[in-house]
Parts: sequence; C-alpha cells; structure tokens
Amino acid sequence: MSREEKIARELVEKLGGRENIAAMECCMTRLRVDPRDLSKADQKALKKVEGVKGVVQTGGQIQIILGPGLAQKVAEAAAGATGMAVRAAPPVPVESARMGSKDLLRKIANVFVPLIPGIIAVGMMTALNNVLQKANIITAETTIAGYSVIAILNLLGGTFLGLLSILVGQNAAREWGGPPVIGAVGGAILLGGGSGAALTALNMVPGRGGLIGALIAGAFLGWLYRQIQRVMPETINIIVTPFLTLLVGGLIVVFVLQPVGGALSTWITNAATWLINVGGPVAGFLLAGTFLPLVMLGIHQGLTPIHVQLIESLGKTPLLPILAMAGAGQVGAALAVYFKTRDADLKRVILAALPVGILGIGEPLIYGVTLPLFRPFIGACIGAAFGGAVIATAGVGALAMGVSGVLLALLVDKVGMYFLGIIVSYIAGFIATWLLGFDESRMSEAEAFNFGD
Repeated sequence: MSREEKIARELVEKLGGRENIAAMECCMTRLRVDPRDLSKADQKALKKVEGVKGVVQTGGQIQIILGPGLAQKVAEAAAGATGMAVRAAPPVPVESARMGSKDLLRKIANVFVPLIPGIIAVGMMTALNNVLQKANIITAETTIAGYSVIAILNLLGGTFLGLLSILVGQNAAREWGGPPVIGAVGGAILLGGGSGAALTALNMVPGRGGLIGALIAGAFLGWLYRQIQRVMPETINIIVTPFLTLLVGGLIVVFVLQPVGGALSTWITNAATWLINVGGPVAGFLLAGTFLPLVMLGIHQGLTPIHVQLIESLGKTPLLPILAMAGAGQVGAALAVYFKTRDADLKRVILAALPVGILGIGEPLIYGVTLPLFRPFIGACIGAAFGGAVIATAGVGALAMGVSGVLLALLVDKVGMYFLGIIVSYIAGFIATWLLGFDESRMSEAEAFNFGD
C-alpha cells in the first residue's frame, strides 16, 4: 500500500466511513469533503493523520489541508478507496438557509477552483512568451518549420481564455442547483457564437460583462432550471424543463443579465482603480493585510473574476501583486519562528513548507506553522500589509494570473518593484513575528480549526 493510499484510508475512516461521505472535491492544496453527518467526522483525529497540515470546517464542509502535489494524490487514492469520483461538491440549496457573504464567496470559489490548473497553465505560457520576447530570444520573425513561434505560444496561452465564460457558466449552474450544461449554454450565449456574430446582429457587444456576466448567467439558469423542474410533471420534464429554461432564462440573460453584468464589471474596474489610485499605500496596506483570512477560509479564489475583469479592462490587474504579498508575509513570519524556536519538529515543518510558500502557496505555512501559533499569523498579516503598501505605491500590475509568490515576477510589469515588495514583506513579517513572540505549546492544542456557522 502506497503512502497516499494509507493516508486516504485513514481519512475516510476518521470522516465516519464511506457511507458518511456525500461528495469530495480537490483543489491544489486541499481535499474538501461534504459529510452527511458532521458529528460523525472526528476532526481532531483527522489533524493527526500523517501528511495532514490542518483541518478546517467551513459551514458543513470539512477541508483537509495536505499541500500541493499530495492533495491530488490522496484525492485519487480516496476515489479508489471509496469508489466515488472526486469532483466539485454539490451545492447547498439556496432555499435551505440565508446565504451570507462567506457562503457566497465559497460558492464563487467552487466555480473557479476546478479551473485553476488551466489558469495556471495559460498564465505560465504567457510568462514564457513575455520572458522570451523581453530577452530578445524570439521576435516576430522567429519561426519553427515555417510557423511563427510567437503565434504558436499565443495559441497555446490564449485559446483557453476564450472558453472561460462557458466553463464558468457551467460550474456556476452546478453550484446553484442546475445541470452544468445549461450554465455552459448561458456562457456561450454571452459570447454570441464563435465569432460573436449572433450578438452583433442584435447591436450588442459579444462577451460584455466578462466572467462576471458568465457567473451571473450560469447561476441564474441553474437556479431557474431547478425551479421549473420542481413543478414540471415527470412525463414531460426531460423535454420541457430545458426548453423553458433556455427560452425564458435565455431572454433574461440577453436583455437583463448581460447589461447588468456589463455594468457590474465596469463598476468593479472603476472601484478597484479608484481605490488603488486614491488610497495608494493605505489601500495596499489594508488589502494585503486582510487577505490571509480569506486564504485561511479557502474562499480566496472567489476573487478570480475580479482579477480577470481588471486584465480585460485595464490590460493588467493591480490587485493580484498586492494580495500576493500575503504569501511573502507568511514566509517572513515562518523564518522568525524557525530561528526563534528550539522545537526540532517545528523546524522540520517550516523547512518542508517554506519552498512552496516562497512560490506563493501559503496553506502549508498557515496550517502547519503560523495559525496554530496564532501570533505569527498576525505577524504574517503585518508583513503582508507593508509589502502591499509598497506594491500599491509603485503601481505594479500583473499581465496575467495563475501563479503567485516569486513566480508572479514573470507576469508583472515592474519586476524590480515587485521584488522590493516581497523583500519588504519578508522583513516586516519577520520583525513583527519576532517581536510578538509565540507560545509553542499551542501547537499541540491546535487539533483543528473550525470556521463553521
């Protein structure tokens, strides 16, 4: 039995067994489980399973933090052990409870988490293209077998972005209770066909509203499908429900939600630009300093459509480099703990988590080091805030997304200032944590982290 299989079997057992698992999903660092009965899951025992760096309960979902690489392998092993597909968890019906802002962000995050591998791939492809051109390694005249290298890289890195609206609509419909394909139809409607001719014929702009519009359209069509299905006789449900959803919902998408999505996207762009331009270092300080709690709750991916919208409108997202300082603050705080602690086990945990932390994946440091000790988590937030102030003052923007940490330097327009922000975050996080100190006994007490209702 492999290590991953052993971990998966122990997790299933501590979750209350196969019969207590309703659904599982996996992101880059976490196995997310929806238990049928939350009380049957032993969260303290889950924390003690080898390889587990933390356990978070958010709402009715248990998130098991394993770190990059291991999370995917354990998810595959869990699928084999349970016979269940590891996918995005089914949505909680909106009617069952009032939806708070955290619940909404979680749903939005669930829409984008499955898309992260593709977003990372095209982000890195864009980075490769930028680096090769800036270094004059390739030019417009550079060819391979008669084909333009730049054109090939643009094809590999840009095609996926054209499909994002369809994929976002698909995932949004699922999260709001409908079949994914009906949301994909909504995303396709907003694109107006392959060339946008269908919307152009109506004197409308193809793609208006971007991913924000696709998110709203997919969520609405998923919700509408579910409402119609509830009252439709079973004998005609399979035919009439999709038809009415597209007829009624499609008209609403085109004539109501499309302009609403466009207006909302414009407002988001203007608001973000105003906030950074007017707030300057203060805005950067506050944005970066408060971002780690969103990462801690696993809902930070809910901001993805804002980054994409800013890139579409401004050609870059000034928010992403600011928020990336949260990971840098973590690194500085973890280094302070490493040099101050006498606990050999804690030192080993830090050394194992630091490399991915430097690359921008902060969960292993959050759940393995700073959050259990608590005060270093505050120190990390302080370090992030100072770095964010530097980035906002310098006006650094990311031309694409998909990576963070030092790798994001490949995608920013002001590389030197971005690295200055990282260094400031390292130093400020280190100093703040050193001064705040920490109680090592908290490591043994922090069995799980509950951010439920």
